[in-house]
Amino acid sequence: MTNDKKILIADDEKDTRELVGDMIGMDFSDYNIEFCENGNSLKNRLEKIVGKETEIKLVLTDNEMPGYQGSSLIREYARKINAPMILVYAGDNEIGEQAVKDGAFAYLKKPYRFSTLSEIVGRALNRGDGK
Repeated sequence: MTNDKKILIADDEKDTRELVGDMIGMDFSDYNIEFCENGNSLKNRLEKIVGKETEIKLVLTDNEMPGYQGSSLIREYARKINAPMILVYAGDNEIGEQAVKDGAFAYLKKPYRFSTLSEIVGRALNRGDGK
């Protein structure tokens, strides 16, 4: 494990991934950003940190991605990893509400304001390790 603190961002749209990473990086400059390009790469990354102390301090995931949906990965991993998970999606409120029931820290519906995302990320990072 490295001493770097990381925020993991999963989105299959490269431009979105990079834009969100740049925006979060400006507000949370003491964190490094790591990207996953689809649900498969996110699942593989999460498998490596199950039950371990990790440099990953937050997982921000899109829902609709090739391989696995963010919501299904939240259901499988939110209570197994030592980092809060946030779901970002377009669709019915029930998707986000179910993600929270499944262990997500929060959800954010698209389109959203970056200030709202930043506020939710800040709360998640400051929540401590009380999982």
